[in-house]
Order: sequence, then C-alpha cells, then structure tokens
Amino acid sequence: MNDSDTTTTQTREKVSLYYEIANLVMRVSLPQTISPDEVLPSFAPFLRDKDLGRMISTVAIQFGSLEDDVTSTKLLSEESLVWGDHFQFRESDAYYYTILRAGHGERAWTMRSTKDFSRNEIYAVEQEMYTTTVLPWLLMVTFAQAALPYDTVLIHASVVERAGQGVAFLGKSGTGKSTHSRLWLTTLADFQLLNDDNPALRIAEDNTIWIYGTPWSGKTPCYRDLGVRLQAVVRLTQAKTNSFAWKKGKEALITMLPSGSALRWNSGLFAAMTSIFQRVQEHVAIGNLHCLPNAEAAEICYTAVEQKGMK
Repeated sequence: MNDSDTTTTQTREKVSLYYEIANLVMRVSLPQTISPDEVLPSFAPFLRDKDLGRMISTVAIQFGSLEDDVTSTKLLSEESLVWGDHFQFRESDAYYYTILRAGHGERAWTMRSTKDFSRNEIYAVEQEMYTTTVLPWLLMVTFAQAALPYDTVLIHASVVERAGQGVAFLGKSGTGKSTHSRLWLTTLADFQLLNDDNPALRIAEDNTIWIYGTPWSGKTPCYRDLGVRLQAVVRLTQAKTNSFAWKKGKEALITMLPSGSALRWNSGLFAAMTSIFQRVQEHVAIGNLHCLPNAEAAEICYTAVEQKGMK
C-alpha cells in the first residue's frame, strides 16, 4: 500500500489503494494528502494490501481542471435521481464524461472514463472531498459498469442473509425494500442485513449465483465484506393485501431488469447485464410480492422462499 505514482502538472504524489468488491478489484489512486479513512470510510472493509490479480478498473483522483473541451461532446443525459439538475453525462468518440456539482458548488467534479470504464480519471473539487458523497458515488458508477464483463452486476436492492444464503428485495424507490428487510430481521430468526441499497450480484465459474455486500448501502450504514449464495430475488409491489407469485422465463427477466445498473447508451454493457439476468433466472427463484408493510408480508414471502429450497 506504499507504492505511489509520481505525478506532474496540477497533480500530486499519489498512493494506490486496492479495494476488492465481489471478488473483483478496483484500484483507486488518491493524492497522498487525502485520508482514505475520512473520504471513503465505507470502503475500509474492502481494502486489500496489494493487487490480487483481478483488477477490473483503475481510478486516478486529482485536483485541477480537465483540459478536454467537454462542451463539444454529445450530451446523453441531464437527469439524476441523486444530483438533480446538477448533473450531466456526455460522450466523445473515446470517452464518457460524468459531470456534477455538489449542492450549490460553483465548480464541477468531472470524471473521464474509457468506454468500458476500465480506466478513469476524476478531477475533484479539493474543498469538497470531506464534505460531500461525490467521490464514493463516482466510484460506484465506475464499478457498476466495469464489473459487467465479469458476470457481475450492481443491483438496486435490499438483501438479507442467514447461514450463507441470501434473499434480494427489488422495487422502485419508496416501495419499501428497507422496510421489508427490517421485517425479516425482526420477525424471523437469525437473519442479518447484507446490504440495503446496492449489492453486487455475480455468477461464479460453476454457474452458482452469489450476492455480495459493497461499500454502497444508501442511508443504512451496512458495509459487509461478505458474499452468500443467492436463493431468491423478490420484487415488491405495494398493495392492500399480501400475495406472492413466482415468475419464470421472460417475466422473471423483466422482474429483474429495471434494478440493474448498466448504461443504456452502451449496447455492449447493457447486453452484458441482460445476459447476466437471463442466466440468473435459470438458477435462482424469481418472485413478486404484493404487500403491506407488516409482519404477515415477511412471513408469506419467507414461506414461499423456504418452499423453494432455502434452509
């Protein structure tokens, strides 16, 4: 962890940090004056002391401004649930550009990424390193895309686990994923929360399906360096009564697709995500729970999953 890169104009000496998430490694190069424990506290459980040989992405953080004429690039999106109208996503022939302002900041953060997100440069606002969540968010964007060619997809879900097996709850924001997870934790014995917002789903070489904790868990501080076998995926839909149904084939695929993190503008990455979900539904039970936020909903869901083979 003491290896460093000598930098030149507008940059400083850096230290390389290796983070292993879902058995994949992302190298983050930070200016030596910045404390990773303070700017990336949720990443601490995933820190490794060297490159483990499964590196999928490198991210170099520096201060100063990007010299590229970003205004001449193609605007793909100005929409972000997190950053509102302080966000732009752009594309040139060789790169993607993620540009955002934190709050009312006058200066923008800019990330330049290769089309597969294997190489990334973040031009950060130094004064905001310790006061915003921009950096971990940009690292999430990077990992989510770079992991796709490695049979790994970041999903928007809340996950509970017990005895090495996990259940992932999907749904639109505000549907009650976190609430339903808490019902499992309080109603059913021995379950623990694995991740409450952005776990990583991965297909192993033997076609077993695993779900992993990550440094990204929304408003719930749950950053567990743990992977468990995925037993079921359940999409939640708010309703006036509780009912459960299993999905197969195309319906199962459609159940999962909205929760995956892949750029719809990159046909290769989007196809990789679709392929992952197609394979997952062949090995994992996929269901839909129409539910109220009550203990009965958790019990109905658990019974259905248990009957499918959860021990």
